Amino acid sequence: MLNMGIRDKIKSIIVAAGWNYVELAEEMTKATGRKYTNQLISNRIRKEIISFKEMELICGIIGYNIEFCKK
Repeated sequence: MLNMGIRDKIKSIIVAAGWNYVELAEEMTKATGRKYTNQLISNRIRKEIISFKEMELICGIIGYNIEFCKK
């Protein structure tokens, strides 16, 4: 995973957790009340404009935590 771009890393984590963008969009919509689509999620990740709040939401849905570790 070292040479992957952020888009590929995020996508691989989502897929490894057994999710796809369609399912993720449905769960994000349920959790927030805001309409998410698989295309919206894909575009935000592809353009690297996804917010930290959205990334926290995605991670929570697929069963991951975001941690910051000092080097």
